[in-house]
Amino acid sequence: MKLFKKIALVVIILIPICGSGGYMYLRNSLPTYSGELTLQGLNEEVEVLFDTYAIPHIYAQNEADAYFALGYVHAQERLFQMELIRRAASGRLAEILGPDLVEVDQLFRTVGLDQAAKESASCFLIEGKTPFRQAALAYIDGVNQFIETGPTPPEFELIGIPKTPFTPENVYHISGYMAFGFAMGFDEDPAVDRILRNWGPDYLVDVVDNYKGGTQTIKSFPLPILQHAPQLSDLRSRIRPILDKLPIPLLIGSNSWIVGPQKTKSGHAILENDTHIGYSQPAVWYEAHLEYPGFSFYGLHLAGLPLGVIGHTRSHAWGITMLENDDMDFFIEKKHPDRPEVWEDDQWVPLKVREEVIRVKDAPDQSFQVFTSRHGPLVQQVFEGMVDTMPIAMSWAYNQFLNKSLHAVYKLAHARDINDARSAVSSIDAPGLNMMYADTAGNIAWWAAGRYTRYPAHVNTKTLLDGSTAEDAPLGKYPFEENPQAENPPWGYVYSANNQPDSVHGQIFPGYYAPEGRPRRIVEMLEAKNDWTVEEVQKMSVDTRSTSQLDIITVMIDGLSKDKERSTVEQKALEQLKGWDGQHLLASIGPVIYQRWTYHIMYMAMADEMGEPDFKAISGGFLLKRTTPRLMSNEASRWWDDITTEAKETREDIFEKAFSHAISQLQTQLGNDVSQWQWGKVHTVEHQHAIGRQGGALGATFNVGPFPTMGGSEAINCIAVKTSASGTYESTYGPAMRNVVDLGNLETGWAILPTGQSGHFLSDHYDDQAEMYVKGEYRKMMMNRADIEADMKGKLVLKKK
Repeated sequence: MKLFKKIALVVIILIPICGSGGYMYLRNSLPTYSGELTLQGLNEEVEVLFDTYAIPHIYAQNEADAYFALGYVHAQERLFQMELIRRAASGRLAEILGPDLVEVDQLFRTVGLDQAAKESASCFLIEGKTPFRQAALAYIDGVNQFIETGPTPPEFELIGIPKTPFTPENVYHISGYMAFGFAMGFDEDPAVDRILRNWGPDYLVDVVDNYKGGTQTIKSFPLPILQHAPQLSDLRSRIRPILDKLPIPLLIGSNSWIVGPQKTKSGHAILENDTHIGYSQPAVWYEAHLEYPGFSFYGLHLAGLPLGVIGHTRSHAWGITMLENDDMDFFIEKKHPDRPEVWEDDQWVPLKVREEVIRVKDAPDQSFQVFTSRHGPLVQQVFEGMVDTMPIAMSWAYNQFLNKSLHAVYKLAHARDINDARSAVSSIDAPGLNMMYADTAGNIAWWAAGRYTRYPAHVNTKTLLDGSTAEDAPLGKYPFEENPQAENPPWGYVYSANNQPDSVHGQIFPGYYAPEGRPRRIVEMLEAKNDWTVEEVQKMSVDTRSTSQLDIITVMIDGLSKDKERSTVEQKALEQLKGWDGQHLLASIGPVIYQRWTYHIMYMAMADEMGEPDFKAISGGFLLKRTTPRLMSNEASRWWDDITTEAKETREDIFEKAFSHAISQLQTQLGNDVSQWQWGKVHTVEHQHAIGRQGGALGATFNVGPFPTMGGSEAINCIAVKTSASGTYESTYGPAMRNVVDLGNLETGWAILPTGQSGHFLSDHYDDQAEMYVKGEYRKMMMNRADIEADMKGKLVLKKK
């Protein structure tokens, strides 16, 4: 905070002093879209055509030059974004942002992304001459050529960031950061463990989908386990504030579906994908089109990654969503009272120890030790006040395998058919991904990619496990062939919305799956038609109707007293809810009342047992959203009784009290005219820059928005909100892009970014897509050179030195 206040002061002082000179510096730091540049490292001349949205169309004579050019043009738009992500993953943010980020650095160093990055880079990028390695290193060379010869981005000057070369390790740092966003064990496991230990299985049945009463055994330790049970919940309540300090977003969820040839008007498959990531500025994804002999590709790239994670060639297309499989477990270790050792089976075993030193801007360096057991790093040592408690080890699948996800994406881009694509996807161990595939031969497929863990029958993976014996230890991994998947299913479509996959051979895999709202609506719409067009798929991607919330509203209204006398405003509010069609449009009234009333019901039901911090901690994730319909429908749930009173409250009592509170607060906030309680007045999206998060002049300069916006948490157009008492819903995450590809016309796809291609705040392309995005509009993804030249902003020729 102090650092950003200094930056704001510098900006305010320098602008009038520097005048036109400062403005000229800023203009000169803008990306170059036309002309000629002579660069060290190219083999042949490369042409880069920028269309009217500054999307680069790269024409090279060989693969290495294509990826070199991609690295250069990517860096000139997004170098600051690349810098923040590589520093976050490797635990080096405090070096540039000061003491406030020390906790973040400690967390990521303890989790071990830096160690995993070094191991994967050493194996895949340091030696050998594989095509993947050559492409990745060429991209890194392009990024470094811009760092060496290109203008310095304004953020580097404002914060005082030294420009240092990118390395192969940084590629895996960034890939690891993406994977960390998929690891939802920090969010859900602590809350579930706390509920089970403190309140028992009767409370848990409304919370965990895959929990079966009577099968879970809580084992004893030499010290009473309940004495230490709050630690995992404390871990979650402590980690959230740390992650909230991150200046760049984490990945959260996604939608994707493919309509097969038999269900489209054209007879060709149509793919849709929209990834759900925390809103930020610049946009998370960067679009680029590459052409070189034997290869043609249009893709969406993450800052600092050499390969398009999502994309299409002239023969096939693919998308991704988060699998949400359970790939993170927490083990209580039995610690020796005097030595850094833990009990493993029948003996004391020394912990591995790693020394870490965090460089801190304007403050002394900070040193600490990372202790690791056979299960993984001891994570409680990161948090103040927890160092001397019983050790909790984090076992995360991502750290147990070399990272092959980038190899898989490279192979997928070069796949010749569905067999090659399946082979590429099968090599992914972690993070877990739903891979969506379609090709011009008419094939469609969905594969759950990632290593599902096999556990003993008694283990509930959402709670603390016993690390001192092998009784709770995983039994191995399922082979890819036994993962959930569907190829060319007879029903004619495949989809994923982060929801629970069907059982395979009778096995339901545990996970942190999304509630049924989005997937239910997707299936409902796909089943209704057999003549889909691209335009209809685009319209479906911004659908704002939530049928699952209509079901919940019905339960809530039916649960109210039939005899209670209500005010005029309350009566009108109920009439609005009874007539609500589930839409979350700007003028919709139903979601405003629904969100406020639902929050109070869940808070009054659960916060008395869980406590304010724990309830707040789960209010933004999938756990509370999954719990809501289950709890609302269970009139006999133990949660309804308020344990802070002598009376025994019923569901009707809580529904009534929550409704009264909600309507009273809405009257105070929006007035007595219920027709003016409109969604667009309370639901907004703002894309905050790392510097602009402080608001004021910096926010006005670097942030984009806020905009009133349609959509909602359980709609396909998942512009999500966090359940809260505030009555205003600033969306925390949503589609980080929307992408529609017609396999019958791969030269013209359709997409939109939340803001724009550029990361430079003075660029015309910093926010030129923002209003289109909130309106649900699309623009072209072009692969036809004649179309590109007709719509060209500039031509940049890169020449070898």
